[in-house]
This record gives sequence, structure tokens and C-alpha cells, in this order.
Amino acid sequence: MNPLERLNPGYFLESQDAAAEVVDFVTIIGILILSLSIIGLAGYPVLKNAQEARYIENTKLSFIILAENLNTVALGQAPSKSLELKLYGGSLKVTDESSIVINATNSTNHEITLVEQDIGNIQNSIGDTVVAYEGTGVWVKYPQDVTLNAYRPLFTNQSGALVIPVVEISGNSSVGGNGLSRIKAEGSPAISYYNNVSNVTITIKGNYVGGWKDYFENINKMGWEMSSGTGNTYTAVLNTDKNIDVYILNTKIYTEIE
Repeated sequence: MNPLERLNPGYFLESQDAAAEVVDFVTIIGILILSLSIIGLAGYPVLKNAQEARYIENTKLSFIILAENLNTVALGQAPSKSLELKLYGGSLKVTDESSIVINATNSTNHEITLVEQDIGNIQNSIGDTVVAYEGTGVWVKYPQDVTLNAYRPLFTNQSGALVIPVVEISGNSSVGGNGLSRIKAEGSPAISYYNNVSNVTITIKGNYVGGWKDYFENINKMGWEMSSGTGNTYTAVLNTDKNIDVYILNTKIYTEIE
């Protein structure tokens, strides 16, 4: 065959070798597309989970800073605080979903109620996980109904004196989406004093009692023991050999979210 005939397009299209090369090329492209699709489908959830985990960790750290600032208001060290939080597609809001009851036995052996009120919280959702400031502590609630204490409440029991800060969060603000949000808070504490009491019990009701349980069980040096716990209620009792004095720092903090 004349070599010039091989330059004829018709010859190339009719060539079996050319047809085989085209089939091989199409097959390779198909395999590549399929492989990339599989990698994309398998890798996206992993990347999404990693990103969400990073958002949760960032939010937890932000709430620890939030707690440290709001607690200065709760302790009367500052009249107000204002700080920014970054949102990652969830909602930031104030709720009244939690409450606290504190009882004790006085020197005449009568049970008295020291505190019985709503305490509320500030919470931020990231996917199905919620990070919250409640009772001067920070709590992280995961989808599996597991709640961890990320920042301990400011309860102290030293030298026969028990100090319990009770912070009531109020406000009806709520924002959502991405970007920066600002929280403004103000308040001042009132101090109540109860001397020579025993059998101090604290009952928490709300969505983060699993974290409260974890907190009380891990501060054994303060003498707290579990009394009862069902559903969204948990009760801890202070086990002491002698009567103590109790100081309640009750602070109503009004918050605005912008």
C-alpha cells in the first residue's frame, strides 16, 4: 500500500487498530470518571465530619472564653461584658430550659429551700451537637445523648464554707447562619448566707444533666455524691461530717445576641 494512503482519514476510521485504540481510550476515561465518583462519594462524608469536628472544637473554646467573661459578671467582678462568637451555620440563642433547686437541713433539723428557680442557658448548635453555657460551666451535648463538661462550674467547698454561684440567664435573642455574632451581658450578684446547715442537695433539671452528673462524680474531693437521677433530672448530695456555712451568689444576667 502506498504510504500516502495511510494519511487518508477514511483509512484511519476503517482501521481495526484505530477502533481498538478508541475503545481503550473510552474505557480508560470511564474508569477514571467512576473512580473519581467513588472517591468523591466516600471522601465527602469524611471531610464533612472532620470539618464539623473542627467547628465543634472551635465553638467549645469560644464558649470557655465566654464562660470566663460571664463569670466575672456572676461574681461581681465586672458589671457587664461584650464579646464576639463565630457561628458555623447553626443557631445561637438564649433558653429557659433548665432549673436548679438547692435544699439543706438547718440547725433545728428542718429542711429549708435555699434556691428554687430557672437558670436558663446560652447555647450554640453545630449540626446535631450543642455547646452551652449553663450554671457558670460549659457543656457539650453530642447526638448520641452524651454530654461532657468542658468547663467546670465555680462551686467551691473549703474550710467549712460552701459557695454556689447561681446564674439565671435571661433574654429572648436568637441568631443563626454563618459569621460573627456579639453577646452582651450585664448583671450583679446578690449574696444569701445560711450558717450551720447540713444535707445540702442540688437538683438540676435540663438538657445537660449528663454533664452535671459527670461533673459531680469527678469532684469527689468536695464530697458530692449522687442521690438520684432520672431522665433530665439529676440530684447530688454533699456528704460532710459536720455542719457547714453556705453562700449563694445569685446573679440575674440579661443577655442580648446580635
